[in-house]
Amino acid sequence: MVKENLVKESLKGKRIGVFFGTLAPMHIGHQAEIYKAAALNDGVVVIASGYTGDRGDQIGLPVEKRFRYLREAFNDEPAIKVDYINEDNIPEMPNGWHEWTELLVKTIKRNIVDPDAHITLYTGEEDYKEKLEELLADQGNFSVSLMDRTILKVSATEIRKDPLKNWDYINRVFRRHFAKKITVMGAPGTGKSTLVRRLARTSNSPFSIEFFRQYQEESNVRDNELGLKDYMRIIQGQYDANSSEINSPANNGLTIFDSDAMMTMARAQMFLSMEENAQLQALFDNTISEEEIDLILIIPPLTSLSQATGADFSHVDPDERLLFHKKLLEILGHYGFMDRAVILDDEGDKTDFGGYYARYMQALDAIQERIGINLKHI
Repeated sequence: MVKENLVKESLKGKRIGVFFGTLAPMHIGHQAEIYKAAALNDGVVVIASGYTGDRGDQIGLPVEKRFRYLREAFNDEPAIKVDYINEDNIPEMPNGWHEWTELLVKTIKRNIVDPDAHITLYTGEEDYKEKLEELLADQGNFSVSLMDRTILKVSATEIRKDPLKNWDYINRVFRRHFAKKITVMGAPGTGKSTLVRRLARTSNSPFSIEFFRQYQEESNVRDNELGLKDYMRIIQGQYDANSSEINSPANNGLTIFDSDAMMTMARAQMFLSMEENAQLQALFDNTISEEEIDLILIIPPLTSLSQATGADFSHVDPDERLLFHKKLLEILGHYGFMDRAVILDDEGDKTDFGGYYARYMQALDAIQERIGINLKHI
C-alpha cells in the first residue's frame, strides 16, 4: 500500500531525485543527501520503506509514523515530496526485490508530473545499487547514484541504541520520539513546581507549567467550582503544554513536566461526582496512554515542605493533601505505572530545613538511575 503527500502538488521537471530508506530515524546524514539530491535535480521524492516488525517498528516508529514525521520535516520544502511504501504484502527481502521495485516505480510516478523525467535513485548500499540497476535496466530513464557515507559518519543503528548520546544527529521532528519525559507530581504545597523549575534548569531542559493552576487563575475559580467542561479543557491544556516542550527546539533529550493527566484525574476524583468522572474516563484513558511518561517523581505531603519552598500554603487542608496523595498512588497503580515512580521522601537533616535539598538530590539520583543522565556533574 502506498500513500502520497496530501498537501503538495506533484513534482515538475525533467530531473527527479529519489531518496529511499528505512529512515528510523532520519538523521543529519540523510538530510545532507536529500538536500544534495534537491540541489542536483528539479525535485526529490523521499520514500520511507518498511514493514510490520522492522527495526523502526521495534522502537515504536512504524513506517506510517515515519512518513508522518518526514512529511512534517519537509513541509516547507516545495521541491521535496514525501511518500512511503508498506512492505507487508510482499515477500521479505531478499526475495521481494521485484515486487518492491514495482512499488517503488509506482510510488515515484504518482509523485511526479512528467512520466518521462529522468529519475536518479540515491542509495548508500553498493549491493542495492547493483540490484536496482539490474531490475531497472529496461527503463532508460532510471539511474542509481551511490551516496558518499564518509562525509557524515552517522548511523541510525547507533542512534537507536543510544538516542541521547547521539541527540545532535537526530532530525528535530524525530527527536520527540526519543525524548525522555519526566513528570513531577504532588499535592499543593509540596514544592512540586519549584522542583520542576530547578531540575529543568539544572539540565538546561525545557519544562512545562501546571496548566490546572494557570486555568484557575485565569478563570478566577476555586477547586470545588470547576465543572466537567473545565476538566475537559484542563486535560487537553496540560497535554498541549507538555507536548509543546517536547516539540521545542530547546529539547535536549530530557523534558520535565509540572503535572499531567493523572494529576488532573486525582483532582477530578476529589471534586467531581461519580457520574462526571465516568464521562471523563475515556478522555483520561486516551490521554494517559498518549503521554508515555518515562519517570514519575512524587513528592509526598510533608507538612514542613511548604515552608521550605517559601510559598504560603496555609490555606491548604493537610487532610485534603493526604487524600490527594493517596488517590494519586491509586491511579498510578491502576494504570500500572508504579514501576516508573520514585517517591521523594528524604526529609534531610537539621541543616536542610524541610528536606527540600535532600529531595532535590533524590530526584537527581532517580534521573541518573532510571534515565541514565548524570545531572550532578561529578
